[in-house]
Amino acid sequence: MREDRLISPSLENSGGLNMPYRARARSIQGQTCQRQIWHPWGWMSFLCAVCLTLGVLSHAAAADTQMRRKVIDEGRQDFAENCAACHAADGSGTGELSAHLIRPAKDLTAISARNGGAFPFWQVFEIISGERPVAGHETFQMPLYSQRMRGDDFKPGYLPTHVRILELTHYLESIQAK
Repeated sequence: MREDRLISPSLENSGGLNMPYRARARSIQGQTCQRQIWHPWGWMSFLCAVCLTLGVLSHAAAADTQMRRKVIDEGRQDFAENCAACHAADGSGTGELSAHLIRPAKDLTAISARNGGAFPFWQVFEIISGERPVAGHETFQMPLYSQRMRGDDFKPGYLPTHVRILELTHYLESIQAK
């Protein structure tokens, strides 16, 4: 099917309508309008614009994926340094020290499953930051790592505590069992 558009009667004498692709005039409700068929270069321009837009969006998506990977990797590093001894490197709760705890470490890969399939991002963030109490975190066996992280604030090479906790929370979100 051929694509065309209607030009307003007021534009009829503007000079820009004297193109070779102008079709016959017709009457619509007493007004005369010009019917103009899309120029082939118009379609090519449109397709080029679409391709350019898709290229820019795919580049932005690749950068987003690259940034996401970096955030998760930094969260994984903090997890390995602070959490893996009890929760294991894979977050399953079977770390070397877990057997020696009064309360065994939880399986951190099942947070979403325990929450009806949705990862409670901000709830986990608040638990890690110490803003939300959790059973087992108040003992000497489960220290608040956010307090340790705050000790590193403003030191060269360390990110602010809230950023590190965000990265750790994103990492935990990424290891959830499917």
